[in-house]
Amino acid sequence: MRKILIADPSGVLLPKLLASPAGKNYSFASVSQGDEVFSAIQQHGAELVVLDLMLPKMHGIELLQRIRSDEKLRKIGVIIISTNMMTQNLHAALVKGVDYFLPRPVDIELLFSLFERFYKGTLHPDNIEQKSTFVEEESFYKPITHDPHSYIKFWGTRGSNPVSGPEYMRFGGNTACLEVRHGKDRIIIDAGTGIRPLGHAIEHNDAKTVHLFLSHTHWDHITGFPFFGPLYNPDREIIIWSPIGFEKPTRELFTEILAYSYFPVRLEDIKAKLQFNDLREGYPVSIGDITIDSHFAYHPGATYCFKIHVAGKKYGYATDNEMFLGYHGHPNAIGKDSPLLKSHKSIIDFFTGCDVLIHEAQYTPQEYQRRVGWGHSSVANAALLCKYAQIKEWIVTHHDPKHSDEDLLRKLQMQKDILAECHIPCHVQSAFDSLTLPI
Repeated sequence: MRKILIADPSGVLLPKLLASPAGKNYSFASVSQGDEVFSAIQQHGAELVVLDLMLPKMHGIELLQRIRSDEKLRKIGVIIISTNMMTQNLHAALVKGVDYFLPRPVDIELLFSLFERFYKGTLHPDNIEQKSTFVEEESFYKPITHDPHSYIKFWGTRGSNPVSGPEYMRFGGNTACLEVRHGKDRIIIDAGTGIRPLGHAIEHNDAKTVHLFLSHTHWDHITGFPFFGPLYNPDREIIIWSPIGFEKPTRELFTEILAYSYFPVRLEDIKAKLQFNDLREGYPVSIGDITIDSHFAYHPGATYCFKIHVAGKKYGYATDNEMFLGYHGHPNAIGKDSPLLKSHKSIIDFFTGCDVLIHEAQYTPQEYQRRVGWGHSSVANAALLCKYAQIKEWIVTHHDPKHSDEDLLRKLQMQKDILAECHIPCHVQSAFDSLTLPI
């Protein structure tokens, strides 16, 4: 009787062999682990071994090598079966002296024919070939991907001033600039240094009108404006939307900062058509299918937070907003009836229902001790906003220029720890230059 050992961890091969009429011509034994193969060969007196390549406790190639290096076993036939038909595995099996390499799932009739060829001395591995990986287009899975023309993209995520150097490579160093695009509709929020690469990216598109919304006119939100490429295209119209300032209208401020003493191009020398519009809280602006609401922020001067309505979603955006000014306690100590919470009800209600809140958390609780009134939130106080506005997705932006990549990674872990400690079911991540979110 011809004796064959089946080393198969799945246990499905042996019953199929025994159920076949051809099985009566063979005596089968089986094991499920690699370390059982050698003792089973001796006990059964196997002349042929069928090995699964990925046997537990000993790899099929190692078993093949040990069989071929043992003078008493080297004449035993070895057929390797596997779903892992990678080139390196095929090559290793050939080099080590395999008699045949058979892909799973195993065709039982084919396997019996290989048995016959082995006992006739005609089984050789010279017909082993790796099958082509090419698949006809209609046959392979093509996932449904988001519309590449519908997204929110961060072009600048720093506050105060831009930074550069190896310690800022992960999160970037450009100051605030956000692009919101949905089909042919596009708005830009803030003109920090991030607006320069954005201008280069859209310089040659078909849109003739650009809508630029300014949260306020502090330097880090307007310093990139003179370097915005479309300004110098006479075929473009740039519409600037901004809060009504406490001192001077936005056009007058831009005229002053573009004086020859500061920059070689004056406002009146810009080739694009410029239009300045006032933003007012409670009066949303619609640009095609994008609508943007505004709400005053807790920040020095006339400063807005925004809420963007697009494609059935709502995105809150606040780069400069000092929530719960001067509060240094535990977030859980502020209950729903707290006077501090009631005093911020309007802005909490403004962000409630947002699918994503993009909101600053510039300071750790320790840093905030010495920065009350600077117009920026502590991590803990921003987390408290997420709690009461029922935010499920929080993206932190407007990073402190003193915070390196390593600092921001530690700070991100702190944000996660605070949310977990306060049982706030909110996912948080830190924005970085070029981060793109599909809408």
